[in-house]
Amino acid sequence: MERDKGEFTRRWDEESKVFWYLTAASCAHVVEEYFWPGGFLEAAKEVAPEAFENASLPIIVGVNASMIAGCAFGSLMRKKDPSYGLSMAGLLFFNALLHLGASLKARKYVPGLATGLTLYVPLAVKAFSAYRRSERYRLSTALRSAAQGVALHAVPFVAFAVRGRLEKRGSSGVGE
Repeated sequence: MERDKGEFTRRWDEESKVFWYLTAASCAHVVEEYFWPGGFLEAAKEVAPEAFENASLPIIVGVNASMIAGCAFGSLMRKKDPSYGLSMAGLLFFNALLHLGASLKARKYVPGLATGLTLYVPLAVKAFSAYRRSERYRLSTALRSAAQGVALHAVPFVAFAVRGRLEKRGSSGVGE
């Protein structure tokens, strides 16, 4: 039985590389969205103007830097607590679905779609399936991590809303 346990551990260690691949994929995704071909923010404002009306470059940079750092942290923490990396896998998977939905709504390519579908989806599935085969697998951890990933996707929209409220407050003369 010890041999089987060791096999599971070795397989999990080998397959946990997927979390580093998710980190690299998140970097590639940012390049696609903002540099080549770029244009994500403009496309997002076209598809969902209310959601992105208060988006700004500093918030976008902070959100994307946090996403990449979160993926790297999840990679580093995978042996101690796989929920960090799995949460990021859930976030990236959900992000891919949002890009797909935006592209379908706009009836055109929205930057981020290519890396979302070709990198995020298969790597996130691989991350969860690798965890499923590990000896440390707990259904509750997998479900919590997936839910956390979806919830984390709300962070930029909260930041946009706060920025909008602060701008309204400043332009209305409140606090002067």
